[in-house]
Amino acid sequence: MQSWDLIRAFLALHRAGTFEGAAQQLGVDHSTLRRRIQTLEQSGEAMFMRKDGRYTVMPAMRPLLEAAMRMEASSRSFFEAAAPGGSGAVRVTMLDVFAGWLAPDLADFRALYPDIQLDISTEHHFVDLEREMVDVAIRMARPTRGSSRLRKLADVTYGVYAAPSYLARRAGLPSDAEHELLALSLHFAHGDHDFLAGETAWAMERLPPGRIVCGADSYLTLRNFCEAGMGLALMPEILGDDSDGLVRLSGDVAGQCDLWLVVHSDTGSSNRVRLFVDFIGQVFRRRLARRREAVLV
Repeated sequence: MQSWDLIRAFLALHRAGTFEGAAQQLGVDHSTLRRRIQTLEQSGEAMFMRKDGRYTVMPAMRPLLEAAMRMEASSRSFFEAAAPGGSGAVRVTMLDVFAGWLAPDLADFRALYPDIQLDISTEHHFVDLEREMVDVAIRMARPTRGSSRLRKLADVTYGVYAAPSYLARRAGLPSDAEHELLALSLHFAHGDHDFLAGETAWAMERLPPGRIVCGADSYLTLRNFCEAGMGLALMPEILGDDSDGLVRLSGDVAGQCDLWLVVHSDTGSSNRVRLFVDFIGQVFRRRLARRREAVLV
């Protein structure tokens, strides 16, 4: 095990205060993080104490904490020197839903950092960041393995939508008549991700009773089918609410999924990637806060 992995574990637990939070920061499982802390404590001295459910560095270990922070700062300076002023390319993969939604903000990022080139791909499968040399992924699924670093961006809320033409077609039917349903239909392996929204059963639990008449592997395609009157669809509110061709069946939230920022374990330390990650985090906090305020008005 590399000594730097141990130091990163030490710093992560110091900052997060919990093993769960620190493991999430590092993109490792709980047991791996605990082993690294135990390796550091093999000298017999405890490095952390637990108080009110949170871990804090022992007073005697403060000099070690300061030394670890200096090492981290030196490492960051090295990467920044390799790309002075924030330059180079940042490769990003995300669902097409977010690519369209973020387009104005990505233009703002380019205006702020003209020396950084963005390479955006919309994924129809979960890209392996390490193998395919992608710096950042934005996805509604938490990887359950791999060395990439994770940051929760936001909660993505869902609603149930239909086109006026579909509702008009049902006007003469009994109220308990089953609906024609549209669903996300994935044709790629995703067993190494927690991706509830990709499970048909998850959608069926949140839709009115009915039968699936059409599937699509893209939320944008799903919205197009829904706008054409093919049936009801469960989709993210940022997609359904922004459509002039859809009616929301209820103001209630039909479901919710975590949105994750997945960052390459190595290139994520570069200045250009950190600038992008920090910018996108601020964008999601700001834009989703505005949506919540608009709903409350």
